[in-house]
Amino acid sequence: MKKLSILAVLCLLSACAGVRTTNSTFVAHAESFRFFGIAIPEDDQAAAKKLVPAGAKIENVSSTPADWTSVWGGLWNILGFHFTTIGGTVSKSND
Repeated sequence: MKKLSILAVLCLLSACAGVRTTNSTFVAHAESFRFFGIAIPEDDQAAAKKLVPAGAKIENVSSTPADWTSVWGGLWNILGFHFTTIGGTVSKSND
């Protein structure tokens, strides 16, 4: 029972999100844990999209399969880690 409790706590704490911005580029990422289709703490795609800087041009999106129609998507939805990375360019405003 103790091992199961430790595993549950680690899974709940496994999700994170962040963004890195340079002079002209950005990369936003988010991770989540899925247990029978439930994203913990929240959907990784939505979390990454929230971090995209205002006015940025999205050039690349990479994400794990989250569908129920493919073998990999189904397996990752039953029990797995999902990640999304969004990259692109930002324009500097001349205030």
